[in-house]
Amino acid sequence: MKKLILIISFLIPDLLLSAPGDLLWRYKTGNAILSSPYISEGTVYFGSDDNYLYALNSTDGSLKWRYNTTNRISSSANISEGTVYFGEWIYLNAVSSSTGNFIWRYQTGDYIYSTPEVSSGAVYFGCNDTFLYTLNSYNGTLYGKYKTEGYVISSPLISDGTVYVGSNDNYIYAIKISDGLLKWRYKTGNWIVSSPCISEGIVFVGSCDYYLYAINSSDGTLKWRFRTNHDIYSSPCVSDGVVFVGSDDFYLYAINTSGGTFRWAYKTNDRVLSSPYVSDGVVYVGGWDTYVYAVNSSDGILKWNYKTGNSTQSSPSVSNGVVYIGSNDTYLYAIETYGYKGFKDNKSVSYIPAKSFSVSPNPFTDRLSLSLPTSGVIYSLTGQLVVKLDKRKHSLDTSRWREGVYIVKAGNEFKKVVKFIKH
Repeated sequence: MKKLILIISFLIPDLLLSAPGDLLWRYKTGNAILSSPYISEGTVYFGSDDNYLYALNSTDGSLKWRYNTTNRISSSANISEGTVYFGEWIYLNAVSSSTGNFIWRYQTGDYIYSTPEVSSGAVYFGCNDTFLYTLNSYNGTLYGKYKTEGYVISSPLISDGTVYVGSNDNYIYAIKISDGLLKWRYKTGNWIVSSPCISEGIVFVGSCDYYLYAINSSDGTLKWRFRTNHDIYSSPCVSDGVVFVGSDDFYLYAINTSGGTFRWAYKTNDRVLSSPYVSDGVVYVGGWDTYVYAVNSSDGILKWNYKTGNSTQSSPSVSNGVVYIGSNDTYLYAIETYGYKGFKDNKSVSYIPAKSFSVSPNPFTDRLSLSLPTSGVIYSLTGQLVVKLDKRKHSLDTSRWREGVYIVKAGNEFKKVVKFIKH
């Protein structure tokens, strides 16, 4: 009989193996987090409605610094050449990424929700005063501004000498960087809050007329449009010939970029305002139903979800196998994506077994008995999903399983590590 020698982590509470969907850490702020996190060189940057911009250590969530503004921060941050740019009420701010020290700020005429984009010494952002602004990124002086006829909540995208941005006047604009003049604009049927993305010469953007649009970047002509069943506030992203976007109809959609044909849709329990992020074949997105979802990009099958304490409209960012996302429950979350990469100190999550959560025997051979207090999953040590289980007692035939270590999870709260030995 082969034997596998290892440390069983539930006997040593300080050393726990992580599985996909495990909470690694969370950081509490003083109010809701609408801002989406930005990850750079081991630091997570994000704003909160408590009037602070935060910089956290990405590995353990410890505070590096925080910058106090006079008002809530709904804009997401962007970083370039050691400077963090973000909107706060009517101000566009620039602070040092290493220390959080003030550099400059620029006053506009209304609220800033748009995320700034930085390119070639200039910072671009939209404002509710109807303008798209261009500032000197080093000192905050105004280079120019382009007027639309509605709020510019959408975040600008820069590609091939052109700035693309949506407006609540129902248009998406393409503006030349060289002279600030209009290249083209395309009219949709309602507000554009969604931020555009571009892939292979096609600009993708959602509208509150229920449609996702694919527009030729060269001349602004429509390539195709795809209809959902409600407003699209979510911003699309593209990966491997597929565009992903959320809708207020409760679905996360995957649409083929080539012809706008339907690929799959995953149903959540409420609106999807958050913008999806794709990494290593998985789509991550936050839901108004309080969950963070991880869905296979190829077929739309759920890998895992994690329940936060309130609605989530912050958009996720993924770095080094960890997804970071804010919630209206005031917390910034760091959640495991891959699974085991070594022993981790996960004291922030309770893994104390309940009477209704039992796994036996351990080690096991051809059968494994489980009693789960809620629905659960079993992962291999490499993070591969082995089986999904509902809330009840189970007796599993494991005769065809590979010898090794498995992680049994019940919801977000309970986990055990077991080993399988073949005779």
